[in-house]
Amino acid sequence: MRKSVWPGVAALGVLIFSVPASADSLGEQRIRYQAVKSAWDTNDMAEVERLMPMLKEYPLYPYLEYRELTQDMSLLTSNQVNTFTATHPNLPSAASLKNKFISELAKRNDWQGLVSFSTTVPKPAGAKCDYYYANWQTGNRQVALDGAKSVWLSGNSLPANCDKLFDVWEQTGGLTPERVLERISLALKSGNTSMVSYLAKRLPPQYQTISNGLIDLQKNPASVVTFAQINPTDFTRQATISAFSAYARKSPDAARAGLSSVARAQKMNDSERQQLKDAIAWQYMGDATTEQAAWRDDVIQETDSVTLRERRVRLALGNADDRDLDRWLTRLPAEAQQKEEWQYWRAILLEKGGNKAAADAILEKITQGRGFYPMVAAQHLGKPYVMLINAADKPDYTISNQAEVQRVSELLYWQLEGQARTEWLNLVDSQPPARKAQLARYALEQGWADLSVLATINGKLWDHLEERFPLAWLSEFDEFTQNKSITRSYAMAIARQESAWNPQARSPVGATGLMQLMPATASHTVKASGIIDYTNTSQLVNPRKNIEIGTAYLDSVYSQFGQNRILASAAYNAGPSRVNRWLSNSGGRLDAVAFVETIPFAETRGYVKNVLAFDIFYQNFLKGQTPADVLTPSEKSMRY
Repeated sequence: MRKSVWPGVAALGVLIFSVPASADSLGEQRIRYQAVKSAWDTNDMAEVERLMPMLKEYPLYPYLEYRELTQDMSLLTSNQVNTFTATHPNLPSAASLKNKFISELAKRNDWQGLVSFSTTVPKPAGAKCDYYYANWQTGNRQVALDGAKSVWLSGNSLPANCDKLFDVWEQTGGLTPERVLERISLALKSGNTSMVSYLAKRLPPQYQTISNGLIDLQKNPASVVTFAQINPTDFTRQATISAFSAYARKSPDAARAGLSSVARAQKMNDSERQQLKDAIAWQYMGDATTEQAAWRDDVIQETDSVTLRERRVRLALGNADDRDLDRWLTRLPAEAQQKEEWQYWRAILLEKGGNKAAADAILEKITQGRGFYPMVAAQHLGKPYVMLINAADKPDYTISNQAEVQRVSELLYWQLEGQARTEWLNLVDSQPPARKAQLARYALEQGWADLSVLATINGKLWDHLEERFPLAWLSEFDEFTQNKSITRSYAMAIARQESAWNPQARSPVGATGLMQLMPATASHTVKASGIIDYTNTSQLVNPRKNIEIGTAYLDSVYSQFGQNRILASAAYNAGPSRVNRWLSNSGGRLDAVAFVETIPFAETRGYVKNVLAFDIFYQNFLKGQTPADVLTPSEKSMRY
């Protein structure tokens, strides 16, 4: 666990003058570093100039150099940039500086300077556009035109500085209507409806029918029936298939009624027709009539979509129909049948059919893996789950001496977690597997829980369980699970799944911190639980406050669902109302494992499996003994 460090600036201002000029201890360097930053913030450049030479040995000195170089980009030279990047080749901001300087050279209209500086094509789209436009301006026109095409072919929005490159490409006849259609195809694949509409308006008048049709499709998928009457091409077929999927989600019966005419008008082949049928079949998984179900099953028998076939297996499982389950398990592709979940259910069917020896053999094989199903298989066999832990070699002394590691340490000291993670990932990504494992171990030993996890993910070190599941913020979890129904290991499993121990984690929808709390949920929980000293959402990145509120909310849903971790975990992820609806739909037909496997949302299904498995891992590391079964007796005996 990382500790908070908030050195007082006023105290630093006093201390800085008491430190002799020759001092170079880490503590003294930190004082000078804070002083130079404060001087910079107050525009005291004379003090900055005085202090900078004293910090050349400090790990974060390259960051000060970067700030100095970027203070006034108009004065920056290519020699300065090249010297900086050569001196700090592994510094993440070195690449950033190169790209910023390319933009600066473009701003200066120094096209020859840009081509001379950037000897290779830069990665960011904006810098690429500047690079190719510079080639156009300096006579390398074919390079520029080829580059314009490569940048153009993107399903996402592109920076405004690409416009001048596309303008010259269009003037030379390169940006044809066909190129616009190619990009629309990419936008359709990525679901970028606003981009589709924008690009459709760029089509020339002779494409007005397609243009208007594409714009209508983004507003009203039902217009696909009309759009399909356009003269068929590969492009119109793709656009039709894309829109038809949206139409089927909204009105599956109407889509089915129009399927034949749409496919016929667009002269679709069997594979394309199947895609239309698949889109409808997905919508006939719930309350389908007998006729709809028969039609759906005929479609699924012909599909190449493994995901759709697996959804049909889950439907049979959710209906508690063993004959149907057997039939659809058999119809999975051979590779899919080898997945742990489907092997487990094959074993259950064999056992029910009286072939216990064959069932036990399959279950025994499953127990050799890691995670939810190996644990469930062990419990079904009545034996303890054996955790196989692959420990990394003890980190050697060279790790702590690496400049990147020293920078990470200092960035964490100054609570610059985002930059620390960038530095760390940049380092880990460049290392061979054995070194990645050592770095994961080093992070664990330093108390950098999220960086330990990050290294195991990057290195796919799935059996390095100690590094994957650090014992982070133990005292806080111990304190805030006291007098609650939830266990410490369960709360830690939730936090590990939610944030991978990154206290700064923030989801696209606003969930924040270790236990990924939504602001509204946090506010409600604070009031309901009588938590004090919570005034605004910025506190959710504080690990202690996040754990206090998160464990209170988790305990409330745990109690709401009868102290059942399966239901509480699903509710924590997807919301209590959805869990109640799923329980109502299953109507007590299912056992615990079947309920988990038939959760409709793939994310929530994986979430629940992970949390239950992570709870076992944390039980093991916290108690140092063989943990309990993955399902408690009440969870196992309950009908869902």
